[in-house]
Amino acid sequence: MPWRTHLLDAGLATALAFALYALANDGSFMFFNYHLHLAVAFLAERLHIPNPPSWLTEFAWVDGRAYVYFDPLPALFLLPWAAVWGLETNIAPICVGIGAFNVGATRLLLGRLGTSRAIANAMTLLFAAGTVHFWAAQYGNTWLLAQLLAVTMLTLAWMEAAGDANPFLLGLLSALAATSRSPAALGAPFFLLLGLRRRPRLATVFEYGLGGAIVAFVIGVYNMARFGDPLDNGYLYANQNLLAPQHGSFSWHYLRQNLYHYFLRGPVFESTFPWIGFDDHGLALTLTTPAVLLLLGWGWSRRATDAVFRGRIALAGTAAIFCLYLFYFWDGWRQFGSRYTLDFTPFLIVALALREDGRARHRLFTLLVAASLLVNVYAIWWLRFARPG
Repeated sequence: MPWRTHLLDAGLATALAFALYALANDGSFMFFNYHLHLAVAFLAERLHIPNPPSWLTEFAWVDGRAYVYFDPLPALFLLPWAAVWGLETNIAPICVGIGAFNVGATRLLLGRLGTSRAIANAMTLLFAAGTVHFWAAQYGNTWLLAQLLAVTMLTLAWMEAAGDANPFLLGLLSALAATSRSPAALGAPFFLLLGLRRRPRLATVFEYGLGGAIVAFVIGVYNMARFGDPLDNGYLYANQNLLAPQHGSFSWHYLRQNLYHYFLRGPVFESTFPWIGFDDHGLALTLTTPAVLLLLGWGWSRRATDAVFRGRIALAGTAAIFCLYLFYFWDGWRQFGSRYTLDFTPFLIVALALREDGRARHRLFTLLVAASLLVNVYAIWWLRFARPG
């Protein structure tokens, strides 16, 4: 298929996604903007946030100074806006733009993988409006900004892996994903395997490691300047103080509740119209995006390049990141869908596309994709117009 066809489809998908996300956003100023405060601090040559507003409470406090313990890439991304508008910047429309970019990049990725045009467009539609990415992009608080940028970096890494697979760029992009969302680091070994598949030699490992080492060094210096330890970003310490999880941040004790949350948690049924709503914990992944059940099928694409290997890598990357959250004490809270699943959504979309491209079209595929779209569109409508209070 000519590359200009992929570019045309990706451009159209980007424009439509931008319109969809902008229309869904309610126009409110997003006050939960830790990364914006950090960007403003960087411009003032500070690492801490002086006199943070009362509604921002998630800081690591050291010697009376408030440090943002979230990963710093979103703050660096916001520097141009912070330089012009400072704390008046509304990060919500920025998230709309990032989300639209992610949709276009996903379409280009699926084209580069060699899937059919029909599957590439269907999976792009699923990603744009049938996953929690829809809610995240149109809402856009500081946590979602980080997850959207992690999706960006992981998608770009997959694009590189499906193209030239330059090991340095693969290492750099996978490391940048982890500086937006730390759990994305668990996907890094799989990009190395994709690089080795193209260039099976020791130099590939060295070049890949160099890309990641540059980012790791910068983050280590940043952590050292704040907490005196290059490996301490303040996150686990702050969690213990703020939320005091009973068994620590990670434990097998949380497995049962997380299995329920990610696979079984349903909506809230109400006695008045519209009868179906949601609580702050959100829906299970299997209900937010029922199309994930298509992974239970068998076979891989016969037309996509190296589909079996790449499909298995995509599944393994999904599982690696997902398993971390199965043992984590927190489910994300105040969300529509399970927002933590965004940290592996690019892997998931690749696996779904390569799985479905290996089959003749069937009614179950259409039904599950349509159900995914319906659930997410209904959720955005409910959150905007029917949510109590």
